[in-house]
Amino acid sequence: MGMLPLGRLLSLLFLFPVTAVGGLAERFIDPVDGNFDTSDWLASRQGFLPVPIVITEPAVGYGGGIALTFFHGRFGGTANNRRRVPPSVSVVAAGGTGNGTWFVGGGHLGIWKQDRIRYLGGAGYGNINMDYYGTGGQLAGHPVSFSSKAFGLLQQLDFRLGDSDFFSGIGYRLVDTRNRFHLSSLLPIPGVPDPDFDLRSASLSLSLGYDDRDNLFTPSRGLDAGIELSRYDTVLGGDSDFNKYRLYGKYYRPLGRDWVVGVRGDVEGVSGDDIPFYEYPFVQMRGIKVLRYQGERIALGELELRWSFRPRWVLVGFGGVARTWFSGKSGQNGLIDSRGLGFRYLIARKLGLQAGVDIAKGPEDTAFYIVVGSSWLR
Repeated sequence: MGMLPLGRLLSLLFLFPVTAVGGLAERFIDPVDGNFDTSDWLASRQGFLPVPIVITEPAVGYGGGIALTFFHGRFGGTANNRRRVPPSVSVVAAGGTGNGTWFVGGGHLGIWKQDRIRYLGGAGYGNINMDYYGTGGQLAGHPVSFSSKAFGLLQQLDFRLGDSDFFSGIGYRLVDTRNRFHLSSLLPIPGVPDPDFDLRSASLSLSLGYDDRDNLFTPSRGLDAGIELSRYDTVLGGDSDFNKYRLYGKYYRPLGRDWVVGVRGDVEGVSGDDIPFYEYPFVQMRGIKVLRYQGERIALGELELRWSFRPRWVLVGFGGVARTWFSGKSGQNGLIDSRGLGFRYLIARKLGLQAGVDIAKGPEDTAFYIVVGSSWLR
């Protein structure tokens, strides 16, 4: 909802290495404080730009790739009354990780009618290698590795309601997979192959959201909240019929001059029969693997505190708890928690954008993340 897809895409720009030599040095020095700054360079970006991708997700391992982006207008956007209108962006990307996971895809973010209509469309194909821990944590002690060749398609339209900060949206999503679970790694049976099966899910969704954050990249004030209801159906191209819902909220507030507190809440659930394993909600927090904790319902809360101890340097502390439910009962995982520390540098003062690194500790793993903008992209 809102500008999250744009924020995720544009954040990659700051991983692009810049060598400030000769006359270029002046473009990356802020005349206000004499520090390194990319505001003027970014504000003037228009047209084609290659961007490297860095992957640190613990579920698939370390890796990287390349994205080729095209800005249909200036990165800094254009003024429009009380808000700035960001440019439309097109992208194609490819990447992979050390465990054999790889992907290719492309998409377009369209900002139409002076930001009264937003379009997000994309498609991609990849091979994913991960561990499956079971819905409700049944396989927590003995996860099963699996491989999934997957094609995904997304179409989303959001409409601003009047001149307000509310958006209503409609979307279509299709995921078509070919899966193999490597059960022989747990219980090898000579002559019996690993299960190999196809799964397809397709949904139509309706959403309503509100977003009045003061900054798209690194917010310090405001609320981003919404609700999304999705119907998965064979009529839409899937293999089964079920429902899915999500409620989310992120709130930011300054505490004095140098402190900012952020609070995040997320609730997600499914109901129905024959739900594909990858469609069950899962806990998404720093320090926790993707698909590690799944259930018919999940709920989580996070708190983040930022301290600007120097004009451009920020120390970040964060922590969160979550719980899963399956078949009406609390998941076997109990209360799930993660916490960590990080730092940020104000890399683009005029855009209010910070970039840095987080180190997070979950119940099983410790992971690091390169962060550009907000850590709460979902």
